[in-house]
Amino acid sequence: MTPQITAARVVVPEDAPRTVWMMERGEGVTASEAWEIARGALKTWRRILEAKLNGSRFHGNKATSAGHAREAALLDEAAERMATLTPNAALWAAVDNDLHRATPDAIAIDPDGRLVVVEVKSHDHKWERDDIPAEHVAQMQWQMHVLGADYALYGFEVRDEDDMPPVDGATWIPVPRDDEMIEFLIWRADRFIAWRDAGCPEIDDLPDEVRAALDEWAPLKRSLDAAVAAEKTAAAALKKAIAKLPHAARFGAVGMGASGGFQSVVSERIGIDEAEWEADAPDVHAAVVKLRADLATLESAAKKTYPKLSRSSSLRFQEIEVQDV
Repeated sequence: MTPQITAARVVVPEDAPRTVWMMERGEGVTASEAWEIARGALKTWRRILEAKLNGSRFHGNKATSAGHAREAALLDEAAERMATLTPNAALWAAVDNDLHRATPDAIAIDPDGRLVVVEVKSHDHKWERDDIPAEHVAQMQWQMHVLGADYALYGFEVRDEDDMPPVDGATWIPVPRDDEMIEFLIWRADRFIAWRDAGCPEIDDLPDEVRAALDEWAPLKRSLDAAVAAEKTAAAALKKAIAKLPHAARFGAVGMGASGGFQSVVSERIGIDEAEWEADAPDVHAAVVKLRADLATLESAAKKTYPKLSRSSSLRFQEIEVQDV
């Protein structure tokens, strides 16, 4: 039995024809699209919209089929942590905005009576991450927004080379609501919807201050990129010519011409010949390899226990893409 939910309504029940499900899914912004829409530019938006209008070209592969096959077992594990859990295949829409939609893997009530959305992933043996990818975090934040959930439960497993699940079961991580991320996702989703409804204009509706700064920066950046590309080609030709000078490969070279000069500097560094070390002192080498692995494990655990978040930003130029009429 599905828990009582007041913040959302079912748009498409799980037993509806797939054509209906896909049509309604295409009408709004879903959890699996929220991060791409939030982070993507107009080129990304056009690709997502094309998939909505014409259907996605991706219909699954061996890996996704294996992952889907494990979903029921993972949800059984999740149910052991909850007071009630209902697998979900219905498409939900937020009551406050019918175009905000989501299909969590399950909806649950925890022992404290809190509403929980559950998302499970099953990966093949090549999966190396032990954290939650950013797009999955955003997916769950969007699900929490749509259904009004208090938090999310994320479970993942990594199957071995024989495609067998881990003996100790999946890894389970509670994910708290991040209201700032939810506000960001909503803001970008609503801009995407407004852009679609406006006929997909090629230029964003930017605030005056941003537009003025962009109009000053864009031509300069365009010229700089062209100069950088030209300089890279010329530098490659100069390096090729310098390499023919006597002893340049080891000691570098200097030279002055009518238009300016150059100085080619060669730097050296000493590394470790791992193969020679292993052959000469296999026990010592093996002990060092183990120490490296142990250190990496300890640092990975410390990163989870004592996380220190830092942020940096970068600025990239995007050329206007004129669409064919």
